Amino acid sequence: MERQVNNSADDVANFPRITQSETSLAYFKNRILYGYNDRNIANNRSGFSFSSDLGKSWTDGGAIPSNPGGTNGGDPVIAVDKNGIFYYGQLGTEVIAGNVEGVISVATAIINPNNTITINLPQVVGRGQNPTPVSGDQDKEWIAVGPDRGSPGDEALYVAWRDLTNNNGIRFSKYRTGLNLTQLIPSKTIVTGGPTNNNSGAFIVVDSVGDIYVFYERREDSRVINTPNRSIRMTKSTDGGNTFPIDVPVSPPFAAAATDTTICGRPSIGVDNSRRIRMNEFPQASIGPDGTIYVVWNAGTIVGGTPFINVYLAYSQDQGKSWNQVNITNNSPFHFFPSVAANCEGAHIQYNRFNDPNGVGGVGDGTFGIFMRTFSLSNGVSKELMVSNQFSPVPITHPNPEPVGADCYMGDYNQLILGPGNCLLHSWGDNRNLLNGRINPNVFFKLTSPKKKN
Repeated sequence: MERQVNNSADDVANFPRITQSETSLAYFKNRILYGYNDRNIANNRSGFSFSSDLGKSWTDGGAIPSNPGGTNGGDPVIAVDKNGIFYYGQLGTEVIAGNVEGVISVATAIINPNNTITINLPQVVGRGQNPTPVSGDQDKEWIAVGPDRGSPGDEALYVAWRDLTNNNGIRFSKYRTGLNLTQLIPSKTIVTGGPTNNNSGAFIVVDSVGDIYVFYERREDSRVINTPNRSIRMTKSTDGGNTFPIDVPVSPPFAAAATDTTICGRPSIGVDNSRRIRMNEFPQASIGPDGTIYVVWNAGTIVGGTPFINVYLAYSQDQGKSWNQVNITNNSPFHFFPSVAANCEGAHIQYNRFNDPNGVGGVGDGTFGIFMRTFSLSNGVSKELMVSNQFSPVPITHPNPEPVGADCYMGDYNQLILGPGNCLLHSWGDNRNLLNGRINPNVFFKLTSPKKKN
């Protein structure tokens, strides 16, 4: 059951603002809220769609509402609490004490059984140490809902992000859940940045007792490739977020998941002379029912002068004290955008990879699809399964006409989550469709019920 989530009629009406990307989703009962960057609206990039039948049909909701004087900048992350209140995290700007400030904000929402949605104005949940009036100076946020260690029986909304106003430090805040959020811990720095500590890609998970794990990528030089100058790290709180005294490496140093920096001016996978996919190595994490913590990311290695880009998984069975690493994809075509969801069968890993029918490796024939594998402690890595129904091409990096913000697509992430009954809910963006002779990036959903296959 594969479905396109956004309405292509909006692309027709707003051409050439036709790019949707960076997908996230959460579910409650049979209702799903799905967020994505949407270029259809020039000044509001925070698009959403919703479903009341577990993804069989979708309603494109346009963009979330914006506050007077504020902007919605996209990079959506979706979470849901035990009462069915959804949380749409994003970056943007808001007017605070009469001044415009770059912030992280959350809009709360309820999906009704009759396939309508009530979505509220964004509430500020993240501020920088040195506020500026720039959307994106608070960047790459992630949110999670989980138990509140300081208030047994209650849930809290946890937020982590990168602060560009403070040397790329990682910031954190905590709020009581509900339609109207109540601040519990104001914005604070939990990982210090600096000239050699370029931190980004914070991903936050909370375990069953309310311990908080924030994973992030540290880069010594974000523009250098083919050098092991990056690593995945974890900081942890065991007192409900008041302190984060634990900060440990999850991975050994690795190189950028990229082949060059031309055209985009940043590490990217080069497909041909006009097509690039910008690349980060941001982690995603999940905690299994037995407490095992799983983290995935993609990383570059150079073997005999040949670059490889693989998906790696690390797991910990002692609450993050020690980590074991597994190469999930093993030097086949390039892989990117991994996500992980853990259940009793193990860790299910979704990723993009290039199609390689002739066995040439790298970018293969220049098209990519969505795939998954499962890792279990008892059986290792399963055979690969294809999730998407087809492969899709990579858009021209500098299209003409070129809408602002559509450069070096495909964005930075997709997401896989557990659904009811241990099914899996997949979200991703691809480029199978055309509009006016031009590749039209859209976003998709699929529900799968994988069986253990090794």
